[in-house]
Amino acid sequence: MKFHFLGTSAGSPTIERNVTSLALTFEQKSSWYLFDAGDGTQQQILRTSLSLPRLDKIFVTHMHGDHCYGLPGILTSRGLMSGSEGKVTIFGPKGIKKFIETILKLSHTKLKYPIDFVEVTQSETVFEDENEKFDCVKLSHDVPSYAYVVQEKDRPGAFDVSKAKAAGITSGPLYGKLTRGEKVTLEDGREFDGKDFVGEAKKGRKVIIGGDNDSPELLNGYLQDAEVFVHESTHTVDVKENLVWKARHSTAASVAQVAQEKNVKNLILTHFSPRFSLRVIDEDDSSMCRIREEAEGIYKGNLNLAQDFDCFCLNRQGELTLEKRKAVKRRKS
Repeated sequence: MKFHFLGTSAGSPTIERNVTSLALTFEQKSSWYLFDAGDGTQQQILRTSLSLPRLDKIFVTHMHGDHCYGLPGILTSRGLMSGSEGKVTIFGPKGIKKFIETILKLSHTKLKYPIDFVEVTQSETVFEDENEKFDCVKLSHDVPSYAYVVQEKDRPGAFDVSKAKAAGITSGPLYGKLTRGEKVTLEDGREFDGKDFVGEAKKGRKVIIGGDNDSPELLNGYLQDAEVFVHESTHTVDVKENLVWKARHSTAASVAQVAQEKNVKNLILTHFSPRFSLRVIDEDDSSMCRIREEAEGIYKGNLNLAQDFDCFCLNRQGELTLEKRKAVKRRKS
């Protein structure tokens, strides 16, 4: 499972960062999912290995522009590409359907693929199939905002072919039944239980991707056994206390506190105020070092501050590593 950060700035882009967007990909799966899409996201995608025709589902946390203004361009560009006839499902707060359909109508855009909309109004399961389950969790922000909990289903262990051959079971349909843990009976009357030929099940991974939210503790009930927690960290405590307009966002400290209390293995902070620069300047309170220092003072797990084009890889053992930070050269259309 890989987390591709396409934008990590809050509110407006900076020279160093684009506004919020995150892509999620899975090993041995060609389709991928997009979480939020601030303006300029399609330009960010062009500088990665992600393919728009393979974009399958889009999850919008809330309707602020730095999280959704990039959607019309992405959907339109996808429609111009070959191999993009497959359906796209968009999950998001009430209004996401009207927002997209209005822009497409006024711009006289006709897509060659269907879009399904799933509008959410409360904490609930929004999608589930044989491989994954997606829950949305209502958060606390200036507008309706949600987090998405991605839970992989447990997968059966590896089928021991050599053991099956040694027992005199020939390859074919019987192998399929044994792989699924079913019982089979051979022509000579011998019976075998598939459970004896399949290794230990592979536990599904659980990750939480939050939208804008001033109360990270609202996710307490979902953080148990979560391998990765992605959450906004717009401000430090000092900065938030001195704001004239009290925006309903989290601080590095508030997110770190929740992650520490729930023993979250891996924490990724994102959605940083434009006031925080990647440049490290002595005595500069606007450096990203302030975010890291505040979080590290509380959270003792694997802490990461996302940058644009970071790609984090989560393995089956729950270990999260930074795979790359450098964007690829822009691809030709």
